[in-house]
Amino acid sequence: MLRIIFIFLAASFVSSASSFGQTTDVTPKKKNQTTGFYGKRFTLQLGVGGHHNSLLKLVSYQERKLRTNNYYNRYRDKINDDHFNYSFYGNLGLVLKERTALSLDFNYYSGNIFLENINQKQLYDDYGYYYGTSGGYDARVKYTTMRIMPRIEIGSRGSNMPTGLVNVLGIGVELSKLKSGNYQTITSSDYSDSASIGTQRLKFEDEFSFNLTLLYGLEYRLPISKNIAWNFGGYFHVNFPVQLALDEFFGDIDFGYGNSTDYQEEYRLQLAKYRFQNLFSLRTGVVIML
Repeated sequence: MLRIIFIFLAASFVSSASSFGQTTDVTPKKKNQTTGFYGKRFTLQLGVGGHHNSLLKLVSYQERKLRTNNYYNRYRDKINDDHFNYSFYGNLGLVLKERTALSLDFNYYSGNIFLENINQKQLYDDYGYYYGTSGGYDARVKYTTMRIMPRIEIGSRGSNMPTGLVNVLGIGVELSKLKSGNYQTITSSDYSDSASIGTQRLKFEDEFSFNLTLLYGLEYRLPISKNIAWNFGGYFHVNFPVQLALDEFFGDIDFGYGNSTDYQEEYRLQLAKYRFQNLFSLRTGVVIML
């Protein structure tokens, strides 16, 4: 579903950018008027990004446990190709002044998270005490994130927006959900060297976790022609887990999770925390100037 939304948004970007280009003032610019690179006031960016899970080895309890516990030795050999996460992005921008611009950024992100005791039944008796049944699985599973972010862009001294070295500040919201599918799993009922590893079909509720994102980044946009530039960017971001705050302050209020079980709720909370620990990313793409 998120991929369909992303394709729809990308098509909307192209349509909107064409409309902007048609309505741009074509009156000759005065010689000393320098707003916008060659008078270009609108931008459309499309590109890809990604990051490696290296930072999560330091900050995530689950990741540290996965990499240090002997129980997971054989399992680690089977999931080495799951450490890299990727994204696709689209961006619409408007140059306000020679060194100032506003933009609206859309980012579709595909990542993975290590979860424990997946599909384990979690029950409570009449007195509120928890008891569970064995037979759950530990696995690294995939998730997707859609982020929408308004941004302010401030060019460095000597730059002519939208080209050159640009400081980016943004605040936005992201929606993340776990993906059902066939995964390499390890049994979590018996922590021993004889634990079995296999492929299991894991099912997750089709529900989102919510994070508020603050971002600071540096982008360098290298002009290739009067209408096209190439963008390179590095970003620091903090993804505050809004869902944790909702659960903390509102407790038993139903926020539309339907009939989801307690353990499905726990998975969403783990995903929200995981996104909080996702601190750095890179991306690159093309900038079309109109």
